[in-house]
Amino acid sequence: MDTLFPETFGAPGQQAMQRRTWSAWQLLREDPQYCTHGRAVALADPTPDNIARQIALARLVGAAACEHVPTADLDARGAALMAAGLVTDSFVMWTSGAQTLDRARARLARRPLPEDLTLEWIDADTPPDRMATLDAVTQSCEVLLPLGPFIRGVERPALCVMAVEPSGRAVGAAASVLQFHPASAHPGFCWWGMLSTHPDRRGEGIASRLGAEVLVAMADRLGLTRFFTGIRTGNAPSEALCAALDFAPTDTHALLAIDPEVIGGGRVTK
Repeated sequence: MDTLFPETFGAPGQQAMQRRTWSAWQLLREDPQYCTHGRAVALADPTPDNIARQIALARLVGAAACEHVPTADLDARGAALMAAGLVTDSFVMWTSGAQTLDRARARLARRPLPEDLTLEWIDADTPPDRMATLDAVTQSCEVLLPLGPFIRGVERPALCVMAVEPSGRAVGAAASVLQFHPASAHPGFCWWGMLSTHPDRRGEGIASRLGAEVLVAMADRLGLTRFFTGIRTGNAPSEALCAALDFAPTDTHALLAIDPEVIGGGRVTK
């Protein structure tokens, strides 16, 4: 694996942030206090004394998250980040339930992909031109594709799939990555998401199909069965899709700190 020049995706500014993320990860990867699924380095849990670390990471990388922030602490932590000149973004953490895998399998049995589409799984040997195709469909949905070593399953156990037309164009994608260190408080807990459907193929059930494919494959191929995702408050379509797969909202949030001098727009991904 090339530790100096990782495979990056998204717009130029996002690619620059991913390169800094990779550099920071080389220093922090063995510390269970930190985690990532390949977008920005995050603190695995909030503590009163790690706000300064989140601020420092955000200034170094451009963005830094803190996972599992309780609703009761969200405003105070956000205020501390903003007082340091950062902007914030947050997602409610939804977690899988006892019926998630059964519902995912039922989803696969109930509704196949549209007949013109095939599945293409990403791995360590996927050619760069196919990764560019994957990047194109996620960018069309304003979703940032994680760093290559993560999305390929090289850095951490992970699976990614895209739906492909006969022309080779990808029109949908989904992925899951084992996010937390085994010595953390969350061993075996996987990020799941990146559900994307090209705008001209929406309404065909592609995102829910691909999301179910990844959940089942993570369990069957890798033995991983616990998942979480982040949903911005008010995103009703994502809430409905996740609820149908027996995901439920928790009283915790992923809180991002973003340096506006480095990343414009105040967002890392949709």
